[in-house]
Amino acid sequence: MGLPTFQGLEIAKSGMMAYNTAMQTAAHNLANVGTRGYSRQVVRTTAHTTPVRTNKVIGSGVDILGIERQRSEYYDTKYEQVNTTYSRYDTHSYYLNEIQRKLYSVDDKTGGITNSFDLFCAQLTSLPNDAGEQARRKQITSNGSTFTRFVQETATYLKNLQDEANSEIKASVGQVNAIADKIVSVTKQINTLEAYGGNANDLRDQRTVLLDELSEYFNIKVLEEEPADGVGLNRFYVYVDGAVFIDTYDVNKLVIKESDTINNINDIDGLYEVKWQNGSSFRPYSSTLGGKLAGLFESRDGNNGAVLSGKASGQLENNADGDLVLTMEKANINDVNLLNIPATNGKITINNVSYSYKSFEVEVSDTGEFTYKFTLNNEVSAKQAQSLNNAVKAGKPVTVGERVEYKGVPYYMAQLNEFVRTFAQEFNTIHKSGYDVYGNSGMDFFNAKDVTSGENFKFIERNEKGYDASFSSEAQRQPDGTYVGSYYYMTALNICVTDDLLENENLFACNSESLPGKSENLNILKLAALKDDSSMFLHGAPDQFLQSFTADISVDCQKAFSLRDGQKDILDVVDLQRQSICGADEDEETENVLIFQRMVFNQYKVLSVMNEVLDKLINGTAV
Repeated sequence: MGLPTFQGLEIAKSGMMAYNTAMQTAAHNLANVGTRGYSRQVVRTTAHTTPVRTNKVIGSGVDILGIERQRSEYYDTKYEQVNTTYSRYDTHSYYLNEIQRKLYSVDDKTGGITNSFDLFCAQLTSLPNDAGEQARRKQITSNGSTFTRFVQETATYLKNLQDEANSEIKASVGQVNAIADKIVSVTKQINTLEAYGGNANDLRDQRTVLLDELSEYFNIKVLEEEPADGVGLNRFYVYVDGAVFIDTYDVNKLVIKESDTINNINDIDGLYEVKWQNGSSFRPYSSTLGGKLAGLFESRDGNNGAVLSGKASGQLENNADGDLVLTMEKANINDVNLLNIPATNGKITINNVSYSYKSFEVEVSDTGEFTYKFTLNNEVSAKQAQSLNNAVKAGKPVTVGERVEYKGVPYYMAQLNEFVRTFAQEFNTIHKSGYDVYGNSGMDFFNAKDVTSGENFKFIERNEKGYDASFSSEAQRQPDGTYVGSYYYMTALNICVTDDLLENENLFACNSESLPGKSENLNILKLAALKDDSSMFLHGAPDQFLQSFTADISVDCQKAFSLRDGQKDILDVVDLQRQSICGADEDEETENVLIFQRMVFNQYKVLSVMNEVLDKLINGTAV
């Protein structure tokens, strides 16, 4: 069997087509060197599978298998995972740095809680030298007001920071849904083009870029399945924390709404909660969620796991208004200064079911143990009430709020609350044991203001055993218009100096005895000694508490920076490894264009030689 007459021309033709395609592909790579997410493309070729058979097997040219993009699924997945972790720590570092900027005093002159507190205590120390001087007393009340103002400003700043995180959660959810819609759109285009054969390389690059962006917000798992029988379109899935987020052309979007409940007494109104569109729960505090969304929720809601918990007791009761009342005993918080649950619209969870309460009362036993009675809101159905009553009778664990194992805004607000309540209570106790210039008993020096009326409180004293008195979440208004209540009502947001003291500094209780018109310094010495009272806090004296507090945020902030920078280094290394596989290099692609150009010219030479041979064979020999 002889060779086909025009076999040489066919070989040259296949070579021309293959190397021309390779040259065009190299030029495409060169043009996209700076394109974000672009993957280098290569032409896959093979020897023609149907060789010519004579007495020997002779090759018959080259076939183009296709144009493939250079990509590593391993490094793509690795990049997404590290990007998720980096984004979470980056979010942490931003909010912790903002908290530190407000709380941490860079020197002994810069304004701040610590410096204003030291100045207030210094005035107390200097006043006994001239206890009768009105200007000195004025200075103390003024500096006390300055201190409380700094506390309020700091708490307001933290509250605004929580609001910022809350707004960013809403914006991030919108961005996530928008990215998902784009992924679905690109997937449709990919399947449409690949249904007729070939690879939609550039569209797949676009989808990879979108997946990189999506991994910034939470941990994703990507899966693409080819049809089992080879007929049909590929299925493309994106999972988020075990839930299906994208199923080829369908998106289970995230839905955001304002929560009906709050977790903390200082929380802003209108905190957003997120759910999946199909109604299933979205777990914002899941340890596997990761990404910017996890960082935002942790920064907004993180309380370092400090929540009120206890055990249900007795059975459900009905109050005079017909509302259900749930009793909780064996509580882990038996100190009003540590209590930060909301006065109303709080969330209470029992037997894995959450309810909201409208108010609560605390009864304090002779041993100082708190018994909480929560009046539930009216949305509890009869069926739920029966199930709830069974859980109460069984003594199931009860939790108020949401346990978030991270030091976010609520944690630092709780620290401020503990400080101002504890110090104010100790200071007021001593101040009220003294006497003012007129010989009258002292009043509360530090106070708080009722939200609606703006009036000061009259705080309930501890009993003779040093335990807190029973109280209600709603301050009791007296016939004379004053509000009587617990130090629970005092927070870093509303602490102040009693209005009467600011108007008349002579009400400051300098004396330890009733000496109208006279002055002595014994009560002031007691007040000044509070700064060094190491038994006041677990951290020690008040100034040690503040120092520990500011040092704590500094350490947390530096840790967040370190984690963020470490993840950024890993991310850069992974991206470099990924680019070594998929990246298009300008010099390499320029060289490839020239190489393939020469190869095309070589095929022209083969074609020219074959043309001369055939011309001689046909026209010259008349065969």
